[in-house]
Amino acid sequence: MEKINIMVAFCQECGGYHSAAPADPNQIDHPEIVDHFFYHGEPWFTLNQETFKKAAMLEATEVRTVSLNHHREYDYMYCKCSKKVKTATKTPVYQFSGSNVAVPVQQKAEAETDIYFRDVYSLCYNFH
Repeated sequence: MEKINIMVAFCQECGGYHSAAPADPNQIDHPEIVDHFFYHGEPWFTLNQETFKKAAMLEATEVRTVSLNHHREYDYMYCKCSKKVKTATKTPVYQFSGSNVAVPVQQKAEAETDIYFRDVYSLCYNFH
């Protein structure tokens, strides 16, 4: 008989659990996993890894991998706490260009006036 491990999301406040899923996605069709799923149902036990990941991202949650037999002894300890999604703190990352060479910038006003005066000079000589 193969050992079946599941991931359990425990609440750090009350000690109960609010979600569990098979640790190995290949064991989803195992009869004991399916039986446990029908016994508890969603959200206490899920076969969808994405649903479990969302539950694991809630605040005051600790994910542990335990055997299914060990979990069955304490599977009545549900978490009824209201949970919020963890807020991730992001640090801004700045990236500067590697070159320290100043690129000459031509001002737009000078470029427009040069063209204007060239046209004036050429027209001036045409009409006189």
